[in-house]
Amino acid sequence: MPTPTLLRPASLVLLAFLMLSSVLPAFADAPPQRPRIGLALSGGGARGAAHIGVLQVLEALRIPVDCITGTSMGSIVGGAYAAGLSADDLEAAVVATDWDDVFNDKPPRREQSIRRKADALKGLSEVELGLKANGIAAARGLVSGVEIESFLRRLTRPVADVERFADLPIPFKAVATDIETGDAVILEHGSLPQAMRASMAIPGVMAPVELDGKLLVDGGIANNLPIGLVRQTCADVVIAVNIQSTLLKREQLSSAFSITGQLINLLGKSRVDAELATLGENDILIAPDLGDITSGSFERQPEAIARGRDAAQALAATLRRYSLPEDEYLALRSSQTLASNGLGKVAQIRFEGLKRTNDAVLRDLMHSASEDTLSEETLAADMRRIYGRGDFEGIDYRIAPQDGVRTLIVSPREKSWGPDYLGFGLGVASDFTGDSQYNLIVQHRKTWINPLGAEWATELKIGWRNRISSEFYQPLDAAGRAFVQPYVSAETYKQSLYVNSERIATYAFEQGTVGMDLGYNFGTVGMLRAGPVWRKGSYTRDTGTALVAGGDYETTGLQVRLLVDQLDRVRLASEGYALSLTAIKARQRDGTKLDYSLLEGHGQVFLNQGPHTLGISAEAGTSFDNGLPGQDLFQLGGPLRLSGYRFGEFLGAQYDFVRLEYRNRAIRLPAILGSGVFLGGSLESGRMDKLLNASESSGRRYSTSVFLSANTALGPAYLGFGVGDKGSKTLFLVIGVP
Repeated sequence: MPTPTLLRPASLVLLAFLMLSSVLPAFADAPPQRPRIGLALSGGGARGAAHIGVLQVLEALRIPVDCITGTSMGSIVGGAYAAGLSADDLEAAVVATDWDDVFNDKPPRREQSIRRKADALKGLSEVELGLKANGIAAARGLVSGVEIESFLRRLTRPVADVERFADLPIPFKAVATDIETGDAVILEHGSLPQAMRASMAIPGVMAPVELDGKLLVDGGIANNLPIGLVRQTCADVVIAVNIQSTLLKREQLSSAFSITGQLINLLGKSRVDAELATLGENDILIAPDLGDITSGSFERQPEAIARGRDAAQALAATLRRYSLPEDEYLALRSSQTLASNGLGKVAQIRFEGLKRTNDAVLRDLMHSASEDTLSEETLAADMRRIYGRGDFEGIDYRIAPQDGVRTLIVSPREKSWGPDYLGFGLGVASDFTGDSQYNLIVQHRKTWINPLGAEWATELKIGWRNRISSEFYQPLDAAGRAFVQPYVSAETYKQSLYVNSERIATYAFEQGTVGMDLGYNFGTVGMLRAGPVWRKGSYTRDTGTALVAGGDYETTGLQVRLLVDQLDRVRLASEGYALSLTAIKARQRDGTKLDYSLLEGHGQVFLNQGPHTLGISAEAGTSFDNGLPGQDLFQLGGPLRLSGYRFGEFLGAQYDFVRLEYRNRAIRLPAILGSGVFLGGSLESGRMDKLLNASESSGRRYSTSVFLSANTALGPAYLGFGVGDKGSKTLFLVIGVP
């Protein structure tokens, strides 16, 4: 067999040349690979709207975006853009949004728990503290962020199923700060709206977000311009947009937002400078001139968008080197822009994170069901109703696979300062003639005593009516519809007696009450309760003429109460309706026997058109032609109940009253402070029959008032002037519920 001949060097060179010549044409036909471009968007509150203007210019110049990182407001714009919205979609959302509502924690009152509505009727304010073994606790922010998260869910609806942010139409990462360590935390999985919300949780203003065992706040503290992060994510070229505020002057530090923004700027400035120092010659920095637009100037966001456009357009020549051909760019954007096709159906609904709350109670509040096609609007209302129970500091949901099926996962966050609460209320009323009423209320409420949601509430009221009371509320079913409620109270108060607008006597009452009601809650609309009641008391003349002798009394009977409340506010309502009815059938022993019946009703309807509110209120009470004991007599007189007359001037056993009220909102307040300042007036008519002072009737009385009022976080306030038809006049001040 012949020995093989080795190839000579010349032959090897020829072979290599032939192989390369066959491969080179393929390389020559391949298009050059374009650089991957990443956006780094800084925080800056309302100034962050400038990012939208920059995105509009990038789209017009056909600049591709391959990944995005963002901090605070940069995470909001960046996350929404990564989720499939266009820059124009973002602008439309910003312009159409009422930012006062977004930063308003309170769910619509119509969707709040009927028990919490009843507390508000007593005069309890929105101030709430927690009672812990180691002392008093409070909420961790002025705003919990429930409405903010709802807004973010609407923005990111097309990607409700996506859990890994790398799987978004544009890969995305958000930056938050671990408030315990000060370290930057990179958010790249889970609920996108919740990650965006955590990235913008301004310390002290918004409650922090707990994720993966960490307590997260605004990322601007740790890294307000994540250039290095976007380079790690995908970027060969970085386009950084820095809208961080320059340090404000003293006169500009005029709000919680501006002061906190200044603090974040101070804390994050050195990190931003370090990030900027990493930009290379191929990177581009866009720094819009936002002038005096502050982090809290949400009403000026359209202006910020325009300034962002101007800044990006000024760098158009530099940006164009990364432009794509039109067909290539359109194909890219087609894959990155998603239409919102709704949330679809889920196979099951689950609650997670509950430690003391029974999820059956929450399920009863949800109108969304697994067999239905889910809608963001219905789910948002569900979340508001659950939050309106008063047990949670926040609530979120996401759609994700569990047990191999598509699942709606609802995540209420129980109040960290619960389940024992202290509530407060202050009520003051004066007609500046020596008649004044005031009350200070303190309530201790212990919740979720058992899995059915039992509550024990004890109240102390000090003022013109001193009262201590305690009630135990025990639901009888998992949904919390039926309940039993035993209660006990002891009180002292004084009642004045008038003749021809002159006070002739004052009587002091002392009374103890024991009762037990069976009741039923009609969702968040109302409640019906009925049960036996026993009262024992005494009354004595305190001052003046003894028209009525004092004495002791004991009453036993049956009491029925109905409450329907669909007003948007407990006082100074602008829309909605309310109805309350009380019926008593009782026997009183005070040396003699008095069998009596009582029926009293109150109704209100309010209509609203822009700043204008029109309200009609009607009341009536009757004893069915029988007498009433002194402690149950009806009263008329005082602010907005015959405003030209004294407090409780008309006292009797049968009455009717109607009021027509108009209000115009002269000044709109931020939602966190209240609804506004109003200028208004009323026309009032009332009649009291079977008067205690032995007169048969007061006759029909008329009154009118003009007032300045404000609905604030501390409660309603009125300053007004009333005129009665008999020439009587009053100047009145009312704060809260006296």
